[in-house]
Amino acid sequence: MTTPHNCSDLDQLLRLIGMLGDPTEKDFWQTWRTKNDGYSYDKIKGCITGLARAEQDGMHDYRAHDFADYVLMLFTTDTADEDAELAETIGRQMTPGDTKTVGTRFLEDLRATAWRVWRDHHDADAAATMQEWIRAPFSSESEKWRSIREASSA
Repeated sequence: MTTPHNCSDLDQLLRLIGMLGDPTEKDFWQTWRTKNDGYSYDKIKGCITGLARAEQDGMHDYRAHDFADYVLMLFTTDTADEDAELAETIGRQMTPGDTKTVGTRFLEDLRATAWRVWRDHHDADAAATMQEWIRAPFSSESEKWRSIREASSA
């Protein structure tokens, strides 16, 4: 059994993905991600399908982290022009109104939410981090620092 999580950001990320439309519609992916093949669609489908099994197999953190990682990767563009084009395309799918603003805000929200899901389902633990830093010597303790570095590389 997994530890319960407050996953409001994961819920929000799934809702944002849902705003893109029904993936069972003909040409769903091509209607808004015109310069992409089916790889991205398959990755998102695989991650969401995995999330549905996560509670049974105890892999919630891993699957949520993996899903957020792919969302961050798949909704990244290389240039400001590409980003504006993607925002405009997504905006057109969502509203007949101010498509640029809607698409831009959608991408900002999607990326920020995916980042929080990625961060919050990472295996870093605050208490463990504190203990690691408490045990670590100050850099001025060069001999102790060197011996720790040598021991960890051995």
